[in-house]
Amino acid sequence: MKNKYQRLSKEEKKECRNMYYNSVKGREMKIRLTRLWLIGTVGILLSLYWLGNGMIKNTLKWYDYCLSIPLILFSLIFLIGAFFIRQKVLNQFAITIPRFKNK
Repeated sequence: MKNKYQRLSKEEKKECRNMYYNSVKGREMKIRLTRLWLIGTVGILLSLYWLGNGMIKNTLKWYDYCLSIPLILFSLIFLIGAFFIRQKVLNQFAITIPRFKNK
């Protein structure tokens, strides 16, 4: 079952996002979600650099794998979590807006 935000058209989604991110709560949430996305992206890039550099120099040890693989997993959790939180928050906002209630 789709939620309210997913059922909106492309223009309505853009309008809903703009309305939410222009509010005080929306600005704070955007900063937090951007931070989650940035942490996830930097974590993945760092771990891939770590593994790639070790493979190029042939200096990979067991602890390189033990550190970089969990870092990739946790970074993916951060990225996926930011996506789901964004969808949940925008859906809750779309439900409260009277303009989008009868769609």
